[in-house]
Parts: sequence; structure tokens; C-alpha cells
Amino acid sequence: MDFSNKHRLLTYVAIIASILIVLLLKWTAPQKTPEMKPLPKARVEMYRVQTKDISVTEVLMGRLIPLRRTQLKFEVSGQVARREVEPGQRLEQGQVLLALDERDYKDIAMDAKAQLQEEQAAIKRDRQLLKLATENQSLQEKEVKRQQRLLKKSLTSQSSLDSARQQLSALQREVSSLQYNVDSAAARLQLRQSAAQRTERNLERCQLKSPWTGVVNQVHVQQGDYVSPSQIAAELIDDSRLEFMLHVRGDIAQHLQRDSSVVVEVNGSHVDGSIVALQRDPDPATFTHELRVRLPAGTGYAGQMVRATISLPALKQVVVVPVTALHYESGKQFVMRYRDGSIHRQVIEPGARVGNEQVVLKGLVPGDTIVSRDVASLSEGQMVEVIKPAE
Repeated sequence: MDFSNKHRLLTYVAIIASILIVLLLKWTAPQKTPEMKPLPKARVEMYRVQTKDISVTEVLMGRLIPLRRTQLKFEVSGQVARREVEPGQRLEQGQVLLALDERDYKDIAMDAKAQLQEEQAAIKRDRQLLKLATENQSLQEKEVKRQQRLLKKSLTSQSSLDSARQQLSALQREVSSLQYNVDSAAARLQLRQSAAQRTERNLERCQLKSPWTGVVNQVHVQQGDYVSPSQIAAELIDDSRLEFMLHVRGDIAQHLQRDSSVVVEVNGSHVDGSIVALQRDPDPATFTHELRVRLPAGTGYAGQMVRATISLPALKQVVVVPVTALHYESGKQFVMRYRDGSIHRQVIEPGARVGNEQVVLKGLVPGDTIVSRDVASLSEGQMVEVIKPAE
């Protein structure tokens, strides 16, 4: 055996020996028995349940919006000929924002006016013709009677009498037709007048005017665009006064009335806003009531966030606990009540929450001692050490 093979064999022997020694030490090692050590007592702070009067306020956030907002549309279709305004421009009532090409509407108005004048002339003519036809009818009636007398005396022929009667009949038809034209003249004149007035109004509608004094917020069309009555052309706002909209719960809405005051914080200062609208029947989707509060003139700017404080009736002598004392599990709320060094779960029925205090309707009475915080880590029947006595 050469030297290298001998060295390799000694290495294998050493490795096997080491493994055997490790296994021997493990088999002969003494067995350790785990020792059960008692858990240290949890250190908790206590709170003594009491009754007190609570002032209730509800703080809500809202964004200021203009007093009025109107989306303006043309009532007629056509091509935009002039764009008179730009966003941010203040307008007076009746000022023109946009104007359509009005040439076709002018022609229609002229046609309607001409038809009205033609109808008026026709009515005047029919009245004159009726007067003449009535006179001719009267004369022809006399002629028929004269022919009848002459025929009795054999001074005329039967054909002459028949001819006179035919002329009388023709005159009677003419009088009847003219009488109808005269009787229906008022109705026909009214139709022509309404058509002429409608065309005049359509001509005026070629100009989109401001319905009230306000500020242009948006203009959606340009000169040369074709617009239709269903298309929004511009938006006008009235920012002389601002208001904001809130959605409140039913328990808040029932204590509010129109024209009552609401304290609103704007730019760090407080102003009195007035409730101008209050939805009595709640929204069926959210079950909230829409509330609109108007601010004094010159307060804030559109789009600004403000805070409203709503004062509600005070709660008299109610049981209250800190919010931090509550724990939620399986849809129930409970507190940890302290008794003889240990704690136990006590299910409660919560009422209103006011700030950091929770009103308790059932489950606790004044004088009970409960853990005031960090209750999620505690368990039923656990022994505790009080580090802060109940207050």
C-alpha cells in the first residue's frame, strides 16, 4: 500500500470514529424535564364606571359650492357665429355668452310675418266680399219674386224664373263660403300670429344669454361648432354666497330645522351658517339626510374644505366608559371587569360615542371597576396587577 492510500484510509477511520463518539454522547446524555413557570401577572390600569352629563356635538366636513349653478343650452340648433365670453368672466343678467348664425331664422321670421300680413289682407277682403255678396243676394231674391209675379200674369217665361233662381242659389253658396271665411278669420289669424311669434322667439334664441348675474365657469363650444338643443354649451355659477352640502344620520337630522344656525370653521375662524335645506325622507341607498348650509356673503371660496359643528341635545346622567376599554369579538362588545384580583368579560350594549367616551346602555352600573386600556391582550379569569387605581 503506498502512502496516499494509507493516508486516505486513516482519514475515513477518523471520520467514522468522530460520528460514533457524537452518537454515544447523545445516547448517554441525561434527559431534561421542562419546568412549568407561572406567567407573570398582567399590569393593567383601572377605571371606575360613573354617570355624567355629556355635551354632544357632531363635527362634519364639507366642500363649499356656489349658491347656484346652471348648465346653459341653446333651444335651437345652428352653427356658433360668436363666442362673447371666457371662463372667469362676470356677467350681468341678459348679457350674451354665445350667438348662432341667425340668417336662416331671420328668413323664417320674415316668411311668417309676410304670411300674417297676407292673412290679415285676406280677412279684410273676405269681409268686403261678404258685404257685396249679401247685397247681391238680397237683390236677386227680389228679382226671383218679381219673376214669380210676372209668371202669374204670363208676362215672363218659366225659364227666366228658373234662371233667376239659379243665380240666387249661386249667390247663397258664395255668401255661405264667405261667411265661413269671416267666421274662421279670428282662428286663422291667431295661428298666423302664433307662428310669427314663435319664429321671432327662435330668432331671439340664437343668442345664449345669462339668466342671472354670475360668473362663467365653463364654455364647451367654439366659434364654428354646430350645436343642438341637447348639448351643454356653457356653465354659469353664482358665487355671491357659498354653501356646502352634508349628509347626516337620522339621529342628527331629527334635531335640526331649516333656518337654524350651524357653527362653521373657515380659514381658522368661526362663522354662523344657516340651514337652508334639509331632506326629511332619507336617501333609500345610504339612509342619510341631505343638509345644505349657506354661509354669509364674502366667506371662503368655491371648492374650499370647511368644518361644521352641529350641537345636539346633551345626554343627562348616562353611564360612560373610555373608548379604549372596549373590545370587539364575534359581533359583540365587551369590557374586562375587575374583581378580587382577576378580570372577567362583561358584554355591554353600547349607545352613542362622544369623542373618547362611550355611552353604555346595559351591562354596567356606576361603581363597577373595569380595565381602561389594552384589553385585547387579556383573557377571561386572568390574574392582574393594578398599576393605576380606578379614578
